[in-house]
Amino acid sequence: MTKQLFIPLLLLVNTIQAQSISTIKYGDTLQYTPKSQKPVWVSIQSDEANLAVSLFVNGKKSKEQDDSKGIKSTERFYVKPEKGQKYEFKIWPKSYTEKAKPAKVSITESKSLSPLKDQFTSAQLLEDLRAFRAIREQANSGLYVYRNKKQIDSIYSWAEKEAGNSRNIFDFYKIIAKLTVFEGSCHNFTDLPNHASYYLTQKPEYLPVTLKNVDGRLLQNSQEVSIPLAAEILSINGIPAQEMIDRFSQYYSSDGYSMPYRERAGFEKGMLDKFYIEFGTHEKYNIHYKWNNEIRQVTLPGISLDQFKKLQESRYSLSLTKNQTEKYSLDKIGNDLYRLSVRTFDFANDENDPAYKKFSDFLDHMLQTLEQEKAEHLIIDLRGNGGGAGALYEKVFTYLTQRPFRDSQYAYTKFNETPVKERLVITPVFLANGVKDGYGLDTYLKQTYTQHSQGKFYWANDKNPLILPDKKIFKGQLYLFIDENVASAGSHLASLIKSYTNAIVIGRETNGGYYEHNGHFPIVYELPNTGIQTGFSIVHVIQDAQVLNDQERGRGVIPHIKIQLTDQEFLDQTDVFVKKVLEIKKH
Repeated sequence: MTKQLFIPLLLLVNTIQAQSISTIKYGDTLQYTPKSQKPVWVSIQSDEANLAVSLFVNGKKSKEQDDSKGIKSTERFYVKPEKGQKYEFKIWPKSYTEKAKPAKVSITESKSLSPLKDQFTSAQLLEDLRAFRAIREQANSGLYVYRNKKQIDSIYSWAEKEAGNSRNIFDFYKIIAKLTVFEGSCHNFTDLPNHASYYLTQKPEYLPVTLKNVDGRLLQNSQEVSIPLAAEILSINGIPAQEMIDRFSQYYSSDGYSMPYRERAGFEKGMLDKFYIEFGTHEKYNIHYKWNNEIRQVTLPGISLDQFKKLQESRYSLSLTKNQTEKYSLDKIGNDLYRLSVRTFDFANDENDPAYKKFSDFLDHMLQTLEQEKAEHLIIDLRGNGGGAGALYEKVFTYLTQRPFRDSQYAYTKFNETPVKERLVITPVFLANGVKDGYGLDTYLKQTYTQHSQGKFYWANDKNPLILPDKKIFKGQLYLFIDENVASAGSHLASLIKSYTNAIVIGRETNGGYYEHNGHFPIVYELPNTGIQTGFSIVHVIQDAQVLNDQERGRGVIPHIKIQLTDQEFLDQTDVFVKKVLEIKKH
């Protein structure tokens, strides 16, 4: 259902040029046409729903945005009207709390922006901390997998002291983020209700370079700045590179004790928010770097947030993958060497999805091609595969194994009646599974996790069938490419390939676990005062992988051959993974 939103022009004091208030229900869409003919900030806010917004120019979508993950949602757009162009926003609620009513939506046009409120009392923050722990204790089956009760009690004792001395949402967010990561699950997350930049200055005080963590060294990652590309950044404003790596790692979750993803992700995903939460914004940046074996120093002025976004979106390291738009592909590397690349498993929901049938046909055709070409070597390239539907990774493995297998040895959740329903957020994942509230989730769980034993609810046998190999399987030499971004269904497939095939595993330790993980069904809760959202997957999965000597419990999939990148290989954008396979084949 689409509603046309008619907005009266309200001339207000200071910088506000127009303001309107309306209501919206889940399933509805609001339409809004900016009133100003001059450059203007359009702020779209709600305290009752997480909003997603699309901007259309002349009827064509130019941008879709969901910067704010919380229910107290703010989305900001800077619009520079051009003569003869028609601008329109479409706004819809993406998620809402368990007891939500129709949500109020406020739309404001203004010349400038003020930071959002970031101050809270210690009593409010302590209440949120205790709500956070109650949620984890009652709902998270992964809480005590890698940490014992004494360790959990200890870190919460520390958190109580820190929260009692905090007033700022950033300071409290750091505490909650550290608790989230400590548990050890790649599906854990904790988000501010709004994008960090909305709490920060509009002045040009943002970092004028981009960074990439290459095997523990921070390399300058932009061609458009005065510091040479690939120069090693030693410190910024007195903060050593290793300290930046360590402090960033506190925001990113991995299964168990795996560190590569945690140490690298911040420089790919967190430079627009985590950098400034940790280190603040500055008028000037004093940067020490190494180039041609010389230590050099330069002081650069801060740049605008918009300029930094453009730097981050065009960073040099993206050039190797920018043309990889297909979800999966097959390409020929050499006379008898092919590569199957599967970059995600998020393109189909289950076996009934038409995209699943298309993928199955693609894999059938792949086997025919390999047979016709008499290919004896096949790369399975999972780099960057963060997961998706289990049915898809299972389908891939049926072409690589002669052994029947299951999704898991067993899987369980801690509950089949949702605890703390009043703080539950109804997300798109819920709605895709026909779950519209906490009671609907209870029904879903009781149908799926039917066996109750010692406080755990186990996956029903018919949900975990034995999966048989395909009639045609590849019997040549396999090579498996993995990196720190491989997680969830991606790492689950990697664990099976390493466990039960002849694959030579090349790359870096995965984010997802080899033996076990929390997965299957994610849930999200919102804290009562700050609006911070925290989520985790509620099902603990013991994977169908055999015990290997080089696989410690609590680690991701460990490669047989670890890949490292030289500065020259970084500059040349060399695919060192393929280079390694060609070296192996030659010998």
